[in-house]
Amino acid sequence: MNFDMLKNEEILNKADSNMGDEPVIDIRDLRKSFGDNHVLNGFSLRLDKGENLVVMGKSGSGKSVMIKCLVGLMLPDSGYISVMGKEIKTLDRKTLD
Repeated sequence: MNFDMLKNEEILNKADSNMGDEPVIDIRDLRKSFGDNHVLNGFSLRLDKGENLVVMGKSGSGKSVMIKCLVGLMLPDSGYISVMGKEIKTLDRKTLD
């Protein structure tokens, strides 16, 4: 086990004890457009502890845009995203990395 894996496990274990019933990922009414192309139009998702998710869809359906918004690489036009109880737009770049 390398240090990065240990560090990540420690962070997750600490988060587990502090989260209670909060979802691990909470996305509500996410919207993102590029001009007239509405890629995400009210997308919502709740992922609870222990759940797994597979993202599948046609080319251009918004999979990559949703992931980029989730990890902070792209700002949505509107909507709410939180990871482990922290709203993405309140986190700095170092925390997101």
